Amino acid sequence: MAKVKRISQTNRSESKIQKRTALIFIVSVGALFVMMYFNLTVGASHITTKDFIDYLWTHDQTKQTFLIHNVRMPRMIAALFIGAALSVAGLLMQAMTRNPLASPQIFGVNSGASFVIVFITMLIPALTPFATILAFFGAFVGGLTVYLLSGSTKGITPIKLALAGMAIHLFFTSMTQGIILLNEHATSTVMFWLVGSLSTINWTQILGILPWLIIAFIGTIMIAKQLTIMELGEQLATSLGQNVKVVRIIIAILVILLAGTSVSVAGPIGFVGLIVPHIVKYYVHTNYRVMIPLAIIIGADLLLLSDVLSRLIAFPFESPLGIVTSFVGALYFLAITAKGVDRI
Repeated sequence: MAKVKRISQTNRSESKIQKRTALIFIVSVGALFVMMYFNLTVGASHITTKDFIDYLWTHDQTKQTFLIHNVRMPRMIAALFIGAALSVAGLLMQAMTRNPLASPQIFGVNSGASFVIVFITMLIPALTPFATILAFFGAFVGGLTVYLLSGSTKGITPIKLALAGMAIHLFFTSMTQGIILLNEHATSTVMFWLVGSLSTINWTQILGILPWLIIAFIGTIMIAKQLTIMELGEQLATSLGQNVKVVRIIIAILVILLAGTSVSVAGPIGFVGLIVPHIVKYYVHTNYRVMIPLAIIIGADLLLLSDVLSRLIAFPFESPLGIVTSFVGALYFLAITAKGVDRI
């Protein structure tokens, strides 16, 4: 009788969790459409619903439809995909390192791309047209260096990965700051980019990053089962037949693709890859088949909202997007610190 009662309680608990997860998905998707609409309409030049309908259906050539097509639409798509990419990259980093404070930043990706952009802009301006491609190359070099350093002695461990990542991050950051300080012609564009911004996104950049991000999203979903097993610990995962080294290599490649591609066009936007995995894990603890899609949706929500706020803070002027995400991240972690939760 007691056993039947426990089974019944377990079933009710699982049903409650499933309902809560479904509700979170519905609310997140609904918020996504709302944020997309506000992202297209809010700004120094106001866009009405009629202008948006004209752009979608009648294709009338007006100032507003031109603004939607060439400025607002690529910016909205960039915020949607980059927010999702940074969130998934953060989720992968935390799964690989088993560190709740891990983010793409400690993998050397952000700092590597930032160093290349500043180096080209300040010292080799002739290569500026190739800045996006070279920034991705810098992100790849940063991530690869971290991975090679962490596995240089007796295999890769989460602690060595985090330490190597922080060392490379600090190295590239110091080099970047040194170039800026020693160069009197540091432009406002570079400073704006270093904080993270979507204000200069265009269709060429969007079409350049979308294939890589879509491939990385598909790859992440395909290894969801392996990520769930890794939550059990390295020894247990190995005993279940999982090749942990191969899975870590795949995760590293996916993180470099997701974060490197995002940073190459938008700059090092902070906190998105740190906040969203915690929000997702609050509702779904171990099932990565559910966590990955939820991280994609909530990450897009967060960056779309932050982009709208960046236009309103100093209206009609714009603030760097990275300032808004950092502020939101600081408030979030202050809130959970005050609440005193054990798991974040």
